[in-house]
Amino acid sequence: SPGTLQKVIYGYFGDRNYDPKWTVEMLKSTATGSFPYVSPDTFNALGEGYLRPFELATVRLQNMIGILEQWGTLIPDNQDLVVQQGGTLVMEGQDVIYRFDDKGILVYAPVAEAVAAALSNAVTA
Repeated sequence: SPGTLQKVIYGYFGDRNYDPKWTVEMLKSTATGSFPYVSPDTFNALGEGYLRPFELATVRLQNMIGILEQWGTLIPDNQDLVVQQGGTLVMEGQDVIYRFDDKGILVYAPVAEAVAAALSNAVTA
């Protein structure tokens, strides 16, 4: 899928311009001390205050393990649906006012567009 490899590599190399608050919180909430459930302090040897190499990849690995452990419960009855892509919808009642169809895995709707669409019909008090 377009952009997938870039996103995967990003998780291994990190990003000095990204504030990793959510990844740090996720690692804290799952830390048991054994890999891959490690404390965010494990990455402190690489510095602090940015998305460190392997930090995001570790969170992704934890998520994958959690999904695989529950695979039998999570998979739809129609297994052909497993390969379907996702998307983002913003609704106003029954009307779709914004739609983004994923073009591949790890490809998401532009958040600013989705938020702008949601706010364009927001009722002001």
